[in-house]
Amino acid sequence: MAEGATPNLENEIAQIEKQLATKRAALESAKHDKELLHEVVQEKIAQHQSEELGTGQASAVTDDQSSTSSSGGGFSTLPPAAQQTVQQLVNVAFTKSISEAIKQARATNNAALIDAFHDLLVDQLYDHLVQRGKLRAL
Repeated sequence: MAEGATPNLENEIAQIEKQLATKRAALESAKHDKELLHEVVQEKIAQHQSEELGTGQASAVTDDQSSTSSSGGGFSTLPPAAQQTVQQLVNVAFTKSISEAIKQARATNNAALIDAFHDLLVDQLYDHLVQRGKLRAL
């Protein structure tokens, strides 16, 4: 620690180090690759959302979508036309780019559709990464 550092700063840094160690341990022991992939894709969606809304509003909407995602439902509860739209968005992700697919999904302004897109994208991306040997299967 540099000379002249305040005890407050030292305490804050120590607290951050403890939180980092706790988070690292939790990630190593409790999370599976698919869960981590789910979070990474969610962060990518949030990044696009923050570009549209501004950073303050984006995190609140992202949190809402995360809680919706964990409550179940998703793709299978959508009407067939919406399921087809979601699959088309996932196809865009694999043929053009994930960013383009996210942009198109966000343009629908349909939270259920965006959530289903997120879930299906994670499922298919996970399968793709397992096939390529980048992740291990459950």
